[in-house]
Amino acid sequence: MHPVKKIYHYYSVFLLLLVVLILGAGCKESYTKVQKSTDLNYKLSKAIEYYQKKKFYQAIPIFEELIGLLKGDKRAEEIYYYYSDAQFQEKNYVIAAYHFKRFVELYPESKWAEDALFKYAESFSKQSPTVDLEQDNTARGIEAYQYFINMFPNSSKVSDCNKIIDKLRRKLELKALSIADLYYKTENYRAAALSYKQAMRDFPDIDEAERLSFMIVKSDYKFAKLSIINKKADRYRDVIREYKAFEERYPSSTYKNEAEKFVEDSKYYITKSLLDDALAAKPEDRERIFNEVARSNAQFGSTLKSEKMKASSNNLMLKAQFLIVKNNYYIAVNASDDQKKQKYDAFILSYQKFIDKFAVSKYKKEVEKLYNTSITTLQKLNK
Repeated sequence: MHPVKKIYHYYSVFLLLLVVLILGAGCKESYTKVQKSTDLNYKLSKAIEYYQKKKFYQAIPIFEELIGLLKGDKRAEEIYYYYSDAQFQEKNYVIAAYHFKRFVELYPESKWAEDALFKYAESFSKQSPTVDLEQDNTARGIEAYQYFINMFPNSSKVSDCNKIIDKLRRKLELKALSIADLYYKTENYRAAALSYKQAMRDFPDIDEAERLSFMIVKSDYKFAKLSIINKKADRYRDVIREYKAFEERYPSSTYKNEAEKFVEDSKYYITKSLLDDALAAKPEDRERIFNEVARSNAQFGSTLKSEKMKASSNNLMLKAQFLIVKNNYYIAVNASDDQKKQKYDAFILSYQKFIDKFAVSKYKKEVEKLYNTSITTLQKLNK
């Protein structure tokens, strides 16, 4: 660059900066003058001027001061509204929400009351975060818009309120769904089932209602599979109960085939779980649970679609009846001397019931062997 041009360039920049500094100093001096002024009318006119020029950050401190100085003044209503709205325009939504609500409480008949209450609701909707975050402000926004509708049912803003409520409610739906899905993905199936149920209760019209209902069945099934032995049967019954509710709501669901498989397995595993539970129980409690195996098979065995599972369920029932006999024999053998005769009589009664019901079975030889041993023992006891 030519030396003369270079000097001219730096001189132009210097002048520009000087003008900016002078103007800035003038503005600063003017704003400081407003702040220091004791003329309240002057302060109010300047604050409103700043507000109208959208210099809300300058208007806020002056309005805030005037609120305290002009309490009880007829202008207090106007000042408080401008102050609240300036906070809103500056996106200080927490502060704005508080003051808009307070404004409506103080001036319910104000010409600004409708706008203040609407912006009170907007203060929450504008703080509503993405679905992955907590949705407290979303819920409060819905409440605030509903409150606005109740207070101003004929307002032109009611239609907008309903649209925003739908939008915010959808966000709550997605949040509830994401929480339940997360529980399921992390294999916390009990929490998943409870969360899906809660989402159905909270949002009965949710778009994903069919999937939610299915996921309750699926989560309950997964939870039952992982449960301890003595809890399994009851939890498989939960699967069947939830499936009935699912089928009633969605008889033609695309999830129906998969859900039916969970029910089929559950019917079988109720019987099997009861047998496993009986084997883990104390000898004196086993007969009661073995009889539950028989009742479970009678209730569910014949309804199984798989012939293989149906045969397996019948075998579980037969084994349970055999184990009643065997368990009674064990109790008799280990009974105290004064109880032995009574316990062997109980064993023989169970043997006779088994033979009458299952004259031909793979356990016949074994129960007859136990019976013959018991007869010999009883003959000795009777001598």
